Amino acid sequence: MRTLNHLVLLLLVVDSMRFYTTTPSCISKQQQSELPYCCQTEPLIPEHVSTKCKEREAANHNPGTELFEVCYQQCIYEELEAVDGLEIRVEKLYALAEGFPADYRHAVHLAIDECVKRLRKTRHMFEQMNAQCSLFGFAVDRCVRLLIYENCPTARWSAAVACTKSRQGVPFC
Repeated sequence: MRTLNHLVLLLLVVDSMRFYTTTPSCISKQQQSELPYCCQTEPLIPEHVSTKCKEREAANHNPGTELFEVCYQQCIYEELEAVDGLEIRVEKLYALAEGFPADYRHAVHLAIDECVKRLRKTRHMFEQMNAQCSLFGFAVDRCVRLLIYENCPTARWSAAVACTKSRQGVPFC
């Protein structure tokens, strides 16, 4: 009986070791800081538009504040004529990706298409907001950037441990 207990215990230990070696661990706090760099992205916004909007909004709002950032993003998408009120002009957003390689341009187009769907569903929330600057441009920017990251082509994805874990859906610690 004692030998049977030892055998069961040994099997449990071996089985638990197999579990820990085949199941990826969580993404540590240190690894989480690496995640923004997993996808090699391209700048979407032309520098001259960014500069113009920074200067304009700095005259009206304190740089570094949330209000500055919201108004700055709205300015950018209005300058690009990619946002008109609460309407997204897809062709103007697509144009931002014109010079990118095909796989990355495809990821940008997928992100734009999905964001248009998502933001159309939540448009009523933006209509009800009474703010100095519309949050719509900010929402477009964050949505597109997040979904480009999620659709990042394999060739642009880092092989770092944290990035591999992230792509596998491993949770944070």
